[in-house]
Amino acid sequence: MTGPTAHPTPESRLACGRWTGPLVEQVAEGRGDELDEHQRTCPHCRAALGEFERLWGPVRAVAADRPRAPTSVVEAAMRRVRAGSQEPEYGRLDSPLGHTRVASRVVVALARHLAGQVPGVEVALSGLAADGHGVVGEVVPDVRAGVTGGSTAVQITLAAAYGQDLQALGERIRTVVARGVREATGLEPVDVTVLVDDVW
Repeated sequence: MTGPTAHPTPESRLACGRWTGPLVEQVAEGRGDELDEHQRTCPHCRAALGEFERLWGPVRAVAADRPRAPTSVVEAAMRRVRAGSQEPEYGRLDSPLGHTRVASRVVVALARHLAGQVPGVEVALSGLAADGHGVVGEVVPDVRAGVTGGSTAVQITLAAAYGQDLQALGERIRTVVARGVREATGLEPVDVTVLVDDVW
C-alpha cells in the first residue's frame, strides 16, 4: 500500500524564472509579505505569493487553533498549493464541470484597455503601438501581469495628465482594473501596482 509523498509534484518555475518551492515555503513560514527586491517589482512572483497565501489560509486557520492536523490534510493542502503553479503563463479556474485556463496575455490586454479608459491617464506609448498593442496616438499604458492558479498580479506603468491627484488616480485605476479583471476572467487580482512614470 502506498500513500502520497511529501512532495507529490515536481517543483516548477514561474515565467520570471523563479522556482515556486521557495515561494511556497515563504508563505508557509508566514513571510509572504516580506518581499525581496525582485518580488517587489515582479507580477509573476506577486501573483504566486497571493495565490499561495489564499490557498494556505485554511491550514493557517487550523494551526491558529493549535490542533494537530493529520498528515493527509497537510499533504493535500501542499498538493493544491503546488498544483497552482504548474502552468506559469496561465491562471486556472476549476469548476465541477472542468477547468478554464486564462493566459497572462489576456490579463495584460484587459488591464491595458481598462486603465486607458480611466480619466487622467494621458499617455500614448508609440513603442507599444508599433509592437501591435494599439493604434499610434491611442492611450496605451504599459502593463505586465503574472498569473498563478486563480490569482493574478498586474503592474501598470503610465503617464498622468498634469494637475491630477496622483494618489487618487492610482486608486481609481486599481479599482477599475481589479473589478474588470475579476468580472471578465474570474481571476482574483491579488495585487494591482500603478507606476506613474511621467506627467503630461
